[in-house]
Amino acid sequence: MKLKLENIWNVVKVMSLVTIIFGSIGLVEKEYGERICSSITVDIDNQFENYFINESDIVDLITNGGENRIVGESFDNLNLKSIETTLLNTKFVRDAEVYKDLEGNLIVSINQSRPIARLISNKMSDRYISNQGKVLPLSKRYTARVLLIDGTFANDPKLHDLNETENGRQLMSLLNFIEKNEFWKAQIAQMSIDKKGNLNLYTQVSKQVVEFGQPVDIEEKFMKLSIFYKEILPAKGWNSYNRVSVKFKDQIVCE
Repeated sequence: MKLKLENIWNVVKVMSLVTIIFGSIGLVEKEYGERICSSITVDIDNQFENYFINESDIVDLITNGGENRIVGESFDNLNLKSIETTLLNTKFVRDAEVYKDLEGNLIVSINQSRPIARLISNKMSDRYISNQGKVLPLSKRYTARVLLIDGTFANDPKLHDLNETENGRQLMSLLNFIEKNEFWKAQIAQMSIDKKGNLNLYTQVSKQVVEFGQPVDIEEKFMKLSIFYKEILPAKGWNSYNRVSVKFKDQIVCE
């Protein structure tokens, strides 16, 4: 009886040892799989229907056109922060997050820059302005239908970020105001900005040039413009005036 119990105990010990060995092998394989990049998954946020970049563009960027090995490479040899920096240095990328999941996949999550205006220049290529104030190049893949800006301001080759100057920040306040107001976003088609920063607006609904002046007192000026369109034009006729100015405080000047 004692011998049988010893045999049973020996069998149990052997089975336990085998279980531990195979469990260890499975753990090693899992850890190995997590250390090696098995694939690249790209997630691009297109909530604003921007299509400046696609998955292929992102893979080309992080692999340097296929020269840098990612898939099959150990994560120990991949600098995820460096990959993020590469993506963030791309004009069309606003935010980027790069990480690995439990399956050993490299996950790349992208938020695109969103254009809200287009600079129309007679001296250089057209460019976009993003809702963050960054100046973006045009894309061969996608054309955004946004407010147009021409004039001296649009010809500045040194313009890269509107947040760098006070005048630029004031203009961004105006652009964001228009962008967030459904009515004015639909009505204002174009603006011209001269070398002093004065603006003229051109609307969809009438022929009048709107002299806006500097991009300050924005809400007050648009309130006066609303009075012009809702009260003055219906009473006087839509073609009665060629110019309306809201740039003077507490005044609406019509000619």
